[in-house]
Amino acid sequence: MTTIKTQLALAEVSPGMILSDDLLDLQGQVLLPKGVTLTEQTIESLRRHDVVSLSIMTGELTPEEEAVQHAHFQRRLERLFRKLDDSPANVLLQRYVRGFRLGGQP
Repeated sequence: MTTIKTQLALAEVSPGMILSDDLLDLQGQVLLPKGVTLTEQTIESLRRHDVVSLSIMTGELTPEEEAVQHAHFQRRLERLFRKLDDSPANVLLQRYVRGFRLGGQP
Protein backbone atom coordinates (compact mmCIF):
# COMPACT_ATOMS: atom_id res chain seq x y z
CA MET A 1 0.00 0.00 0.00
CA THR A 2 1.00 3.61 -0.56
CA THR A 3 1.69 5.77 2.47
CA ILE A 4 -0.09 9.09 2.86
CA LYS A 5 2.30 11.63 4.29
CA THR A 6 2.35 15.28 5.24
CA GLN A 7 5.10 17.77 6.00
CA LEU A 8 4.74 19.23 9.50
CA ALA A 9 6.70 21.89 11.33
CA LEU A 10 8.59 20.46 14.29
CA ALA A 11 6.34 22.50 16.62
CA GLU A 12 3.31 20.57 15.25
CA VAL A 13 4.85 17.13 15.77
CA SER A 14 3.84 15.08 18.80
CA PRO A 15 4.98 11.81 20.38
CA GLY A 16 3.54 8.72 18.69
CA MET A 17 3.73 10.10 15.16
CA ILE A 18 5.62 7.99 12.61
CA LEU A 19 8.33 9.33 10.33
CA SER A 20 7.39 8.64 6.68
CA ASP A 21 10.84 9.32 5.14
CA ASP A 22 14.44 9.12 6.30
CA LEU A 23 15.40 12.32 8.10
CA LEU A 24 18.78 13.54 6.84
CA ASP A 25 21.16 16.15 8.21
CA LEU A 26 22.84 18.79 6.04
CA GLN A 27 25.63 16.36 5.13
CA GLY A 28 23.17 13.69 3.99
CA GLN A 29 23.64 11.44 7.02
CA VAL A 30 20.55 9.70 8.38
CA LEU A 31 19.43 11.26 11.67
CA LEU A 32 16.38 9.00 11.89
CA PRO A 33 15.24 6.25 9.52
CA LYS A 34 11.72 6.21 8.13
CA GLY A 35 9.24 4.26 10.21
CA VAL A 36 10.53 5.55 13.56
CA THR A 37 7.84 6.36 16.10
CA LEU A 38 8.66 9.75 17.59
CA THR A 39 9.05 10.16 21.34
CA GLU A 40 9.36 13.32 23.45
CA GLN A 41 13.10 12.64 23.75
CA THR A 42 13.43 12.24 19.97
CA ILE A 43 11.56 15.48 19.32
CA GLU A 44 13.75 17.34 21.81
CA SER A 45 16.86 15.95 20.13
CA LEU A 46 15.56 17.16 16.76
CA ARG A 47 15.12 20.66 18.24
CA ARG A 48 18.78 20.60 19.32
CA HIS A 49 19.74 19.59 15.74
CA ASP A 50 17.78 22.60 14.39
CA VAL A 51 15.33 20.42 12.45
CA VAL A 52 12.55 22.63 11.11
CA SER A 53 10.05 20.13 9.65
CA LEU A 54 9.39 16.41 9.25
CA SER A 55 7.53 14.17 6.83
CA ILE A 56 4.96 12.31 8.94
CA MET A 57 2.86 9.26 7.99
CA THR A 58 -0.83 10.07 8.21
CA GLY A 59 -2.31 6.87 6.79
CA GLU A 60 -2.33 4.51 3.83
CA LEU A 61 -4.27 4.46 0.59
CA THR A 62 -6.71 1.62 0.04
CA PRO A 63 -6.08 -0.51 -3.08
CA GLU A 64 -8.96 1.34 -4.79
CA GLU A 65 -7.53 4.77 -3.93
CA GLU A 66 -4.11 3.63 -5.06
CA ALA A 67 -5.54 2.50 -8.44
CA VAL A 68 -7.27 5.87 -8.90
CA GLN A 69 -4.03 7.71 -8.06
CA HIS A 70 -2.05 5.49 -10.45
CA ALA A 71 -4.50 6.16 -13.29
CA HIS A 72 -4.37 9.90 -12.56
CA PHE A 73 -0.56 9.97 -12.74
CA GLN A 74 -0.61 7.84 -15.90
CA ARG A 75 -2.92 10.36 -17.62
CA ARG A 76 -0.77 13.29 -16.46
CA LEU A 77 2.42 11.65 -17.72
CA GLU A 78 0.84 10.86 -21.10
CA ARG A 79 -0.12 14.52 -21.44
CA LEU A 80 3.29 15.74 -20.26
CA PHE A 81 5.21 13.59 -22.75
CA ARG A 82 2.75 13.81 -25.67
CA LYS A 83 4.98 15.97 -27.89
CA LEU A 84 8.36 14.36 -27.20
CA ASP A 85 10.12 12.37 -29.89
CA ASP A 86 11.74 8.96 -29.37
CA SER A 87 15.29 10.27 -28.93
CA PRO A 88 17.37 8.31 -26.39
CA ALA A 89 17.41 11.25 -23.96
CA ASN A 90 13.60 11.59 -24.03
CA VAL A 91 13.07 7.85 -23.64
CA LEU A 92 15.40 7.80 -20.63
CA LEU A 93 13.68 10.82 -19.08
CA GLN A 94 10.25 9.24 -19.54
CA ARG A 95 11.44 5.96 -18.02
CA TYR A 96 12.79 7.64 -14.89
CA VAL A 97 9.81 9.95 -14.39
CA ARG A 98 7.37 7.06 -14.87
CA GLY A 99 9.37 4.90 -12.47
CA PHE A 100 9.33 7.65 -9.87
CA ARG A 101 5.64 8.53 -10.23
CA LEU A 102 4.18 5.11 -10.89
CA GLY A 103 6.58 2.97 -8.89
CA GLY A 104 8.76 0.13 -10.02
CA GLN A 105 12.19 0.12 -11.57
CA PRO A 106 13.24 3.00 -13.82
